[in-house]
Amino acid sequence: MKAHIVNRLLLVEDESLVRMVAREVFQDDGFEVLEAETGDEAIQMLDDLDHVDIVVTDVRMPGRHDGVDVALHARLRFPRVPVIVATGYATNIRDRLRQFDPSAVLVEKPYRLDRLAELARALSGSPQNNQ
Repeated sequence: MKAHIVNRLLLVEDESLVRMVAREVFQDDGFEVLEAETGDEAIQMLDDLDHVDIVVTDVRMPGRHDGVDVALHARLRFPRVPVIVATGYATNIRDRLRQFDPSAVLVEKPYRLDRLAELARALSGSPQNNQ
């Protein structure tokens, strides 16, 4: 029998309702979800993790660090980790994301959470949850 592998997803979102609903969608899709409310909190969490399989972050958040800073820090800690960056202000973010190799995936708001979960599953190599 094949062991079920659960991928660890770091979700960084300052809007509590969006974060709560997103967490449920990702968990229903088979992810272990770690949550951060700010970029600062996410960076601290990344420093304490032994691994993360994918990072999903909003760009604009309170605190010193935004979502692009989180993505950069995630790549410093885990160089090949897939990163999804969500924003409603894509124009000025595209230039900042050009430095990523492999590319960070930009998702423009508004987005559908089920599509975001599908993208996260595909990028992280997580098998489809067929419950």
